[in-house]
Amino acid sequence: MSLRTSLDTAAERIRGLLGGLTPRDRRVLLFGISVVLLFGAWFAVGSMNKSARQLTNNLAAARNAQSQVEGMLDDFRSRVGAADALEARLQAGKDFTPLTWLEKVGNEMGISANIRSMTERGVVETDFYRAQKVNILVDNINLRQTIDLLHRLESTPQAVRFDEVRLKPDRKEKELLDVRIDLLVLGPLEGA
Repeated sequence: MSLRTSLDTAAERIRGLLGGLTPRDRRVLLFGISVVLLFGAWFAVGSMNKSARQLTNNLAAARNAQSQVEGMLDDFRSRVGAADALEARLQAGKDFTPLTWLEKVGNEMGISANIRSMTERGVVETDFYRAQKVNILVDNINLRQTIDLLHRLESTPQAVRFDEVRLKPDRKEKELLDVRIDLLVLGPLEGA
């Protein structure tokens, strides 16, 4: 039997069944089929709407995740740039002698007579850098000279980290300061 013959046979049976029904029964059957189809359509539309909402929510979550990833990538790039800049500053401190440089800064600023002492306090090595501890005591300088000295120390091409800075007004002349600076001059590890 072919498909066409099967369909024709099924159609004849349905016509035979419908032909045996009263007009009222046909309307009830048609109404029942309509209700079932409408009920099925309602569930199908509801399911599609739910799927569409879920897809919209998933798309919004994916966009949010993408923006977070882009933000983290930008943050990573800026940190890599900062790490590269720090690495360059560490390499600049390879053959740097801080006491000689500090003496030169004192001469340039005209405060070399006010420098009471500059002493090295040892070397600390971490996994990433080598730090020379330096203690500087400067007496009787004004606030402008103090700011200039701190600025010069901070803006050196070598990596310098302030460990402690103490400012104390001079006992005799209150507009002058006694300055104590503990700083670390960072450089690369010996093997690097």
